[in-house]
Amino acid sequence: MKILKKIVLTFLVVLVLTALGGYIYFDRKFTPDENYLAIENESGFIPLTWLGKEKNVLLLPIYFEGDSTNYYLQFDTGSPYTVFYSESIKNISQISVNEKIAKTSFYIGKTKVISDKFKIYNQGNNKDDLSLKIIGTIGADILENRKTIINFKENYIALNLAKTPSQFQTKLFDFKFKKRKIIFKGLLKDKEESFLFDSGTSAYELLTNKEVWTDLKLPNSKIDIEKSQSWDKVLTTYTTNCNQKIQFQNQEITLNKVTYVEGFSQVQYAMMKFSGMTGMLGNKIFLNNTLYFDCTQNKMGIE
Repeated sequence: MKILKKIVLTFLVVLVLTALGGYIYFDRKFTPDENYLAIENESGFIPLTWLGKEKNVLLLPIYFEGDSTNYYLQFDTGSPYTVFYSESIKNISQISVNEKIAKTSFYIGKTKVISDKFKIYNQGNNKDDLSLKIIGTIGADILENRKTIINFKENYIALNLAKTPSQFQTKLFDFKFKKRKIIFKGLLKDKEESFLFDSGTSAYELLTNKEVWTDLKLPNSKIDIEKSQSWDKVLTTYTTNCNQKIQFQNQEITLNKVTYVEGFSQVQYAMMKFSGMTGMLGNKIFLNNTLYFDCTQNKMGIE
């Protein structure tokens, strides 16, 4: 009996340590570095630029002082960092590169963004014949400790706002800006769920796991299968029709399409499960709406 008790006790200790170790691992794994951006001035209204008929990629125009060229960064709230692409910035004299770190300043509208610690990712190209010069990604660090409005309906974004827009002052609800991930709750099929807003998954309404996808899809609806590139991985997406509503505080949003993905790494799947999220909401579900994020108070609004 004593031996059995010792075995049970040992098993429980191992279980607790494993769970604790898993928490510490994921906490460290997905904790971003300190925000390295210095940001000055309100931006004013910045027009959104889209790639593809299905609005597959959301771009923001930027410019460098002394350079008349229009450059673009993908706006991706799923990325914790604003980064440059190594091949795309080779001929830009305003960017000083030291191994995998860049030093520069640029403008998004009237907002000036400055850093000597921009990360550089090994991708992109430097061809002169491209119609749009996409040189990097604007991540969620541009939102941190700031107020931002994304008006999909009128096709603009405004950064580093000094105050909350009047139309949202009585319509705010809580969200989490955990590890630079925008996470908020909504009611789906009368059940409270957690969603991550990822502007990098632009062409999709809801990306989720196969189990949720199966539950939400309309019977016998057509399944569209596509392969897409996500950083260095090729993902396969399965999109089909659904007919649901998601209730966010005082705003009800129609969910017409639901997608699940194959090709994520085991770590990414584990992160989704670890966080308790139902899925990721892309830009497409909000194309008739305006989003407001106050990352100083962790309050947001949907109109």
